[in-house]
Amino acid sequence: MPDSKVMLITGTRKGIGRFLAEYYVNRDYLVEGCSRNPSEWKDPNYAHHQVDIADESQVKTIFASIRKRHGRLDVIINNAGIASMNHILLTPLDTVSKITDTNLKGAFLVCREGAKLMKKRRFGRIVNFSTVAVPMQLEGEAIYAASKSAVETFTKVLARELSEFGIT
Repeated sequence: MPDSKVMLITGTRKGIGRFLAEYYVNRDYLVEGCSRNPSEWKDPNYAHHQVDIADESQVKTIFASIRKRHGRLDVIINNAGIASMNHILLTPLDTVSKITDTNLKGAFLVCREGAKLMKKRRFGRIVNFSTVAVPMQLEGEAIYAASKSAVETFTKVLARELSEFGIT
């Protein structure tokens, strides 16, 4: 489908990400998806990448593949994220690292590499997901909410930095 938009959705193995991948494939998008584990879902207009978005080299590999397969990228939906319900006094530092690496560092890497590809056509749309845990300040989700709050601020600044390239 040469006129189809090309979209990357992170976290497509299950849940919201999987639903979004199916939704957009059914609307004639060419969807590239990724998660840390393989996907059981198959479709001719869907390509799955087994990737940890917190790993810079793996993220660069996704975008090299997208560039080679499609020559462009129109939309990114940063859906991948992890949470852990823990009282702050019971939260191990390793959990903090995993959450911030996936939720913030992963979003950063996907946006940075995706914007490089979008910039060439002076067009792109990036959607970064947050959570209701931010405005509701849910107990037991301090680190998760903090990571997603950082994503919200990151997204606002990102929009300003990328607007001159037609990327919103």
